[in-house]
Amino acid sequence: MAECVGVTAAVDGSAIYPALVGEKSWKNVGVDHLPDPELGLGRTDFIVYVDGLGGASMAKHLRIFLGLAIIFCLTMVIWAVRSYGTSPWQAWQTKYFQANIADLQGKMTMVQGAEQASKLKQEIKDWQDKKPDVQEIRLSNGRVERCITCHLGIEEISASHPSDSIGCTACHGGNALSLDEKTAHEGMYGAGHPGRLEASRLSCGGSTAVGQCHSGNKQEIDNQVDLMTTSLMASKGGEFSMSRYMFGLDIPPRVLLKPGETAAKVQSPFNQRVEEPKFQQNCLSTCHQTGGELPAQQTKANGCESCHVLSNWQHTYEGQDVTIPRQKSGYGISHRLTVQIPYTQCNQCHNQGKSELYTMDFTPRPDLDRVKASPSADKENLETRWQNVYSPGLVFTKCEVNLDCVDCHTRKEAMGDGEMYYSEWKTLKIQCRDCHGSAAGQPIPWKITDKSDMAWAEARINPVFPALKMEDVILKTSKGEELAYVRLENGKWFSYRKTNGEKYLIPQVIDSKCLQEPDKQSSDDCHKCHDVSKDKPSSGGAKMAIKEKIPH
Repeated sequence: MAECVGVTAAVDGSAIYPALVGEKSWKNVGVDHLPDPELGLGRTDFIVYVDGLGGASMAKHLRIFLGLAIIFCLTMVIWAVRSYGTSPWQAWQTKYFQANIADLQGKMTMVQGAEQASKLKQEIKDWQDKKPDVQEIRLSNGRVERCITCHLGIEEISASHPSDSIGCTACHGGNALSLDEKTAHEGMYGAGHPGRLEASRLSCGGSTAVGQCHSGNKQEIDNQVDLMTTSLMASKGGEFSMSRYMFGLDIPPRVLLKPGETAAKVQSPFNQRVEEPKFQQNCLSTCHQTGGELPAQQTKANGCESCHVLSNWQHTYEGQDVTIPRQKSGYGISHRLTVQIPYTQCNQCHNQGKSELYTMDFTPRPDLDRVKASPSADKENLETRWQNVYSPGLVFTKCEVNLDCVDCHTRKEAMGDGEMYYSEWKTLKIQCRDCHGSAAGQPIPWKITDKSDMAWAEARINPVFPALKMEDVILKTSKGEELAYVRLENGKWFSYRKTNGEKYLIPQVIDSKCLQEPDKQSSDDCHKCHDVSKDKPSSGGAKMAIKEKIPH
């Protein structure tokens, strides 16, 4: 006869291992599979029978094993409950609540009127009553993300990248469901900087629940990740090729890099000449977007973020996410992407000082400390702006200082057009005559007649542009690039400033006293007559023909 020594329930496909009953008795163990319809499909009851005199002993062993298993499970449950109650994410949320309470309490000292004071008191109480809770974003494809459980105060990245549609991990990588910091951050793209060019194919160039991002699209202009590999700002290819040409190492100058390559990684870029170490240190290793050093700053360039995430001179965070340290460098001012890029962002690389070609020395601009201490571009006065935009000694025209760099330099110039070039001059897509015309004619008009026109995307992603309509006329450069922010209105050309939407009338050469020659379009040619670098804004030198704000 067989003795029944124990009954246990298991999911279909499990097994009773020999270790439960001992090796010597295993050959005498039988397992009956008894499906139980009351327990649901796939449930099986295992009944273990042991033959012979060892049955009582095996029953005792099995009871001990089951007892230990129950104790282990209870211990894990208690540990999980206690861990949940003391999780770091709860501490972060509590800190975020306290930060908002402190902010509102600070406003109480300036409140006027009983009604406003009562409203603030209620807001403070609401924050005081909040309890930490797991926060989730459910995307349109059903995917759930819990990143904001810790990053509760994080800013919305941009209107064109809504978190409730795209989420966090499409750009940042990591594990969206984990509430443990180490596990959640494993596999993040670019070590927390998804804009780094080496990570951009996974982040900026990936796909989301709402479609393909900045790579793999039908229209080449939408594949910014691919185009960026040909940008001189990413490779330093211009300085590399032209410096070698100026020293007679390559005549004529030629393209020396392939898409995606960086001059900083070239072995013996100056054929081991005595100037080579300085050439590498002061030129090739700085400012390129592939991790280049930023002059006099404790951080490096991070690809797309270098332009599209605005930063202060210290590269410290000023936003509402309490998990991000305020004193640590390497962050943008806030967690936001933008195409409204002021000159101050460009000048964290450009206009930092003077480079001597024949000695490869670099001398920082003497007024750099004053420039860094100046108000931000949206708060400075015109006098300060004229002092800050360019390094002392450089010359400029009115539009070059009143506008921002992005108002003249086009997206193809900055982000590449799919071709490799050996000089900055070769990359230029716009010249003075493109906007101001020439003595022989007006700028090139382009009427919007198709909803697939690139101008729609340009106007949509910048909130300060006026609404674009079918039949509107915009400007097209002589090299074929459309400028959606330059419009023909009532027979006159206007430029809308990308950073704040200010509207400027563009003076035309035709029927003016300008003696411009159409084939002479270098900055030196225009500066001969239009240099205002020694003027003062108060003298009227800063005034253009018309300047008016767009109504919002």
